[in-house]
Amino acid sequence: MGKISSTLPLRRSARVNIGCPVRISGTLWNNVPFAEDTQIITVSKFGAKLKTNNRLRVGMQLKVRPLRGTASGVFKVVWVGLEGTPRAGEVGVEYSREIASVLGITFPEQAPPIK
Repeated sequence: MGKISSTLPLRRSARVNIGCPVRISGTLWNNVPFAEDTQIITVSKFGAKLKTNNRLRVGMQLKVRPLRGTASGVFKVVWVGLEGTPRAGEVGVEYSREIASVLGITFPEQAPPIK
C-alpha cells in the first residue's frame, strides 16, 4: 500500500517580511464601510499578510493602497487569524495579478529547479 501525503501544496512565490504602511478599506459583514491605516507584514508575488483592528471574514474584498503611493488594488481575504491566538488581527489577502503593480516592488523571476 502506498503512503498518502498530507503535505500542503507549494506556494506560488516566496514570502518577504516588510513593513509597508497601507490604507485598507471596504465594507464589513454588517454593511458598515470602514477605512484603516495599517501595515503589510509579509508580501509575496500574489498576496500579503497584514494587521487590522477590524473583524474581517474570508471572502471579503478590500481596497489596498500604499500610503506612499497612488496605485491601489482590490484584494480578497483568504485567511483570518483566530481570536485568542498569536495570529489574532492578522489577515491574509490575495491579489489576482502580481502585487508589484500596487506596492511598487519587484520580485525576481524564480530559476527553474535543478534536475
